Amino acid sequence: MKITNIAGAAAVLGLLAASGAQAQVKLPGKPKIAFIFFGTPSDGGWALSQSQARAALISAYHQRVPYVDDVPEVTAKVEQEIDLFVNHGDNIIIAGSYGYSDAFAAEAKAHPDLAFVNIAGISSAPNLESFYAKTYEGWYLAGMAAGYATKTKVLGMLEGFPIPNVLWDVNSFALGAEAANPGTVVKVAYLNSWSDPVKEAQISSAMIAQGADVIATDMDTAAALVVAEKAGKYAVGYQVDMAKSAPNGILTSVVFHWGKKLVPMVGEMAGGTWKSGGTPLYGIDTGVVDTTKFEHIPADDIAKIEAVRAKEIAGTFSPFTGPIMSQDGKVQVPAGSTISDDALWNMNYLVANVKGSMK
Repeated sequence: MKITNIAGAAAVLGLLAASGAQAQVKLPGKPKIAFIFFGTPSDGGWALSQSQARAALISAYHQRVPYVDDVPEVTAKVEQEIDLFVNHGDNIIIAGSYGYSDAFAAEAKAHPDLAFVNIAGISSAPNLESFYAKTYEGWYLAGMAAGYATKTKVLGMLEGFPIPNVLWDVNSFALGAEAANPGTVVKVAYLNSWSDPVKEAQISSAMIAQGADVIATDMDTAAALVVAEKAGKYAVGYQVDMAKSAPNGILTSVVFHWGKKLVPMVGEMAGGTWKSGGTPLYGIDTGVVDTTKFEHIPADDIAKIEAVRAKEIAGTFSPFTGPIMSQDGKVQVPAGSTISDDALWNMNYLVANVKGSMK
């Protein structure tokens, strides 16, 4: 998720996350899809995962799908790019950035007969859906793998910004590691960027020097994993399969399959049956988020992870079922309770076995 304006995000996300279903949208003619990328598909992460969804749509609907990349989170600029597509006759506009939320809300209002989708956005309308993934389900499984793999009981995790949907990644990773190997700790560092390969490599090296033998990244690049591979340590990738960057030490990658939702969604748009879901979260049960195959740990441990994954799919297990305590010893989720979506979007703490702050 791309965010440049962090202030107030938790409150806004919490307010909008519960938006309900809307009225059906009737497109003016056959569906014509266009994409707007915050970065470039060659980034190896966020934009690449959306580019893969674009390819899935091309394959499914046999049409040209134009795109524009490197569009900054500047409302006027995003509106300009949307207008260019609309003037060209495109009637389904898809993007993926929190910072595009205002632009998409304004354009959806200006063009009520068109359909808009903004992955990781927070605005919604009868013709606009902004959905995201329950990434914490995948990160819990990855944390279990890291817990089984570690010998030092110290894991390192690189993050962009200390915002709710990043905190739930850190916390679920830590909770999974603790479940697999009690006493394991996760050291977290924030880069205040989503892509800074030089800094990612430096922090990865520092974490390894401090005893971490598993490095997980929530960043757009695999720079941290390359360092871990060279040091003979384990690694966990994110957004796309990063196994090529750490073939000898990759445990898994938490990956997006946006096409799992976008392909049928466009089908509904074409048939005139689509209704905006507001700002929903989609989990492993939908295939929108998942893990790649688990490697470099014993088969018995992989079987344990797969058993938990099956429970996530069945809806009988959540990584955020209590008791869960934060670093300050406060009970954040009581025993027997499961955190709500509103509470997820307002998460402002780190769990007890995370080392580091929210700064």
